[in-house]
Amino acid sequence: MLNDHERRTLAELEHHLQGDADFVARMAAPAGGGSEPVFPAVPVLCALLFILVPLVMLLFGWPGVLVVVDLFAAAMAIVMLRRRAR
Repeated sequence: MLNDHERRTLAELEHHLQGDADFVARMAAPAGGGSEPVFPAVPVLCALLFILVPLVMLLFGWPGVLVVVDLFAAAMAIVMLRRRAR
């Protein structure tokens, strides 16, 4: 439970935040920034790596695994750079 001082402080914070038009607009916007759902690229890439590493290890050995891990790192870097550019 909040005491009276904490309740007043919280009410004052809410009042100040409601006066900030940019904050109110960001909080009112949908979570993804748009109406279209965002593709879960990072979990898909991780699952793909998890599945591919044992198969590549069996077929091509350590050099193949190194290539797959390098491709995974490049794909992750592209995903992160594209997210940062938005």
